[in-house]
Amino acid sequence: MNAPDLLATAEPAPSQHPGIAQAGPAPAATASNPPDGWWSLLYRGWTLQMPSGARLDLTEIERACFVCLLKNPRRELRRDELKAARKGTNMRTLNVAICRLRGKVQLAGARLPLHTVHGVGYAFLGNLRALASPR
Repeated sequence: MNAPDLLATAEPAPSQHPGIAQAGPAPAATASNPPDGWWSLLYRGWTLQMPSGARLDLTEIERACFVCLLKNPRRELRRDELKAARKGTNMRTLNVAICRLRGKVQLAGARLPLHTVHGVGYAFLGNLRALASPR
């Protein structure tokens, strides 16, 4: 699945609880299933899977942020690109969404490698990919 496919769909994540995907506990790391260090987008970009295996549901603006990150080979989230991709988004809305996303990830026991870049926007300094959703 590529980044434009993520943005083109509007299918909600398969969860009832906002912010936490109900996929059961994260799989234990084993020799056959080691943590691979990647942050992954699942379910057409509506779910973020952390390197630990824990999953978080994303809001529309959080999803749009990750789609913009995937489109940019340097993994930069430029404010002007997000505003163009998601009409009606202003800087306050974006900053609040990023703050809440960081909080959700922290509550799940990780630190989001999304860093503020003065005058540009944000840069994702981890490994990020979109995966086909499990069946």
